[in-house]
Amino acid sequence: MHPSIAADPFTISVADHELADLKQRLANTRFPNEPDGNDSWDYGTNLSYMERLIEYWRDDYDWRAAEARLNRFDHFRATISGDDLGLPDEDHQIHFIYERGSGKNPRPLILTHGWPSTFAEFEHVIEPLAHPERFGGREEDAFDVIVPSLLGFGFSSKPRTPVGPSAIAELWHCLMTRVLGYDRYCAQAGDWGSYVTSRLALQHGDQLDAIHLTMLPLRPAISGGGEPVTQEEADWIKNMRGWWAQEEGYRVIQGTKPMALAFAVTDSPAGLAGWLADKYYRLGDTEKSHPYEGMDQRFPMDMILTQLSIYWFTGTINSANTLYKAGPMERTDKLKPGERVTVPTAYSEYPMDVLPRTPESWGSRCYDIKRWRFMEKGGHFAALEEPEIFTRDVQDAFRELLGKI
Repeated sequence: MHPSIAADPFTISVADHELADLKQRLANTRFPNEPDGNDSWDYGTNLSYMERLIEYWRDDYDWRAAEARLNRFDHFRATISGDDLGLPDEDHQIHFIYERGSGKNPRPLILTHGWPSTFAEFEHVIEPLAHPERFGGREEDAFDVIVPSLLGFGFSSKPRTPVGPSAIAELWHCLMTRVLGYDRYCAQAGDWGSYVTSRLALQHGDQLDAIHLTMLPLRPAISGGGEPVTQEEADWIKNMRGWWAQEEGYRVIQGTKPMALAFAVTDSPAGLAGWLADKYYRLGDTEKSHPYEGMDQRFPMDMILTQLSIYWFTGTINSANTLYKAGPMERTDKLKPGERVTVPTAYSEYPMDVLPRTPESWGSRCYDIKRWRFMEKGGHFAALEEPEIFTRDVQDAFRELLGKI
């Protein structure tokens, strides 16, 4: 039996001089030229969108209001030793929100964000998941909701030695069992969080009741005697490769030489905004017929600037980007022959007009799929874009999954 680990209350508090410094840097922004034909962001982030975003960030955005809104939740930080978990000998501070659910027996649920997101992606789903009866739902669907910041993101610490999702999964399991004291729990995630949650299911499946994913990151061993791909799967793989050929520039840079980018996005808030906004445009369910109207509708400036400001004030953009190098080094998405997630799994795919639909047979190669859904609207940042749809889907999924166990 391992000893328990204490968690200390934490309050988000950015110093006044940091706010002043940000405004000064925004005021001194030098904008680049823009080639003709970038109304649809074909060359990357659109100039007219950026000019408006930077002006709003400088003159109108109210970080103090966002800070107060986020601080309405109970925040904590726990120090977990990597050496104690078989990881590099380093202490990690894990920041997390902990919202205890309604009723007598709420189920523990850990929600994990991805990149270029933060824990704030879940801001509008925490209370409905923890207290569904306040939002027209059933109290028996309540969860104890735990929302950590990924290691190297937001108010969690920056690791000296970059670690990937398999290592973060060990930290999450320690958080749930030794910090919060749960014997069993559920997990939900997308993007990099889906890697962490998938590794949790592989490494600690005996203590996970069920998982819900909005991305399927694991890749089966299909060579050397593995089951041949179907024609539908082969077509999907071809289409996915075609899509990534146009979109993976950011992933290649962050996965090979993140430090070459780090100086620009760490020193310039405009550089940070330009680098991340492109991914919200591409991966969000944004209407793309206008340079910025679709972005403004899907991701209002206050919403996206809260995400950007968390990266900026914590100085974590490089440690977050470096996950793209640490993950492949860990071979975090590769399954061994015969290896498979056996934890009951629900998958919900939100429509993105740049991605082909995933064949259910592909997901079943890697996961014990019990529930498979294609959502009507919403994009890669599901909880941020469609919080009501996301909340209802998570509640329905775990109600179905837990009933089948």
